[in-house]
Amino acid sequence: MLWMRSIRHTLKPQSLGFHFCWYSSSTSSSASAAAVEAARTIQDGPRNDWTRPQIKSIYDSPILDLLFHGAQVHRHAHNFREVQQCTLLSIKTGGCSEDCSYCPQSSRYGTGVKAEKMMKKDTVIEAAKKAKEAGSTRFCMGAAWRDTVGRKTNFNQILEHVKEIREMGMEVCCTLGMLEKQQAEDLKKAGLTAYNHNLDTSREFYPNIITTRSYDERLQTLEFVRDAGINVCCGGIIGLGETDEDRVGLLHTLATLPSHPESVPINALIAVKGTPLEDQKPIEIWEMIRMIATARIVMPGAMVRLSAGRVRFSMPEQALCFLAGANSIFTGEKLLTTANNDFDADQRMFEVLGLIPKPPSLDDAESDGSEEVASSLG
Repeated sequence: MLWMRSIRHTLKPQSLGFHFCWYSSSTSSSASAAAVEAARTIQDGPRNDWTRPQIKSIYDSPILDLLFHGAQVHRHAHNFREVQQCTLLSIKTGGCSEDCSYCPQSSRYGTGVKAEKMMKKDTVIEAAKKAKEAGSTRFCMGAAWRDTVGRKTNFNQILEHVKEIREMGMEVCCTLGMLEKQQAEDLKKAGLTAYNHNLDTSREFYPNIITTRSYDERLQTLEFVRDAGINVCCGGIIGLGETDEDRVGLLHTLATLPSHPESVPINALIAVKGTPLEDQKPIEIWEMIRMIATARIVMPGAMVRLSAGRVRFSMPEQALCFLAGANSIFTGEKLLTTANNDFDADQRMFEVLGLIPKPPSLDDAESDGSEEVASSLG
């Protein structure tokens, strides 16, 4: 109930009348599903019993209504001006045996990405230091592996990376493919903040994108991560050729996990030449806003991450994403192997939009925004 207590404490006496009227009007018969469910989320807090039709009705709400009510939930659950800056480094690039249709690192496709050995420790640590100096509070390390089985030496090196970067005062995240239970526990002991393992899309559409790893195998890794006490970072990609129903299916799976992911990355496909999805048309900003605002309403405490594909969106378009409920971005030259936004442009965006860098959470539990809400910024 800490989440709800922080909301009540944040509300100023003079705003209570407005809040009550807004809730009452939102539950009228003419209100959109976004209005009704956002009001319910604000009143009752997070829930894990969402039905697919309920999420679909939120997603299908008029776009301006959805944007507005996503913003309402965001302002109640988080310090709405804070945005976390993260850096993602590919510490082992290319040569992956998987057949993910969107990925330039698959050994099955001629994308020009060559298989490389894992980076040396000095290079990784130096990259983490530079990321911190540039304002990132979370450093993420990715390796192009299907899983970590049979990679004991490399895995032990990564454990050392995690320990050293954590000692620098940064959150640390890894995405290394599927994990075994013991490996998740070892990462926890090393100080890992979060583990990223995306579901990518709905269970129904998933076989059209990947055949070398099952949906249930992905869910198993998430279970091992959660059981080890590591925060879960799990989201998906839109623009793969999926339907709106598939997007709703992804959100439904995430929102009905025993615990919501602490982080939900929303990625827009960057179609890479040589992959099976090279001819996919770029998504429009409205599609991204629908995903972000719906995710915000159904998983209010999560960090919703505006991730891959952000490079295609203008500052005003990104501003709409932040308004809808996104509160994290990736900074740096690349996201694994694809282009990312220019650092100076991001700094300018923070200045223009009045965004504030979110400090790291180093207490082994990623903040759900409660503390930030208590120190309301207006």
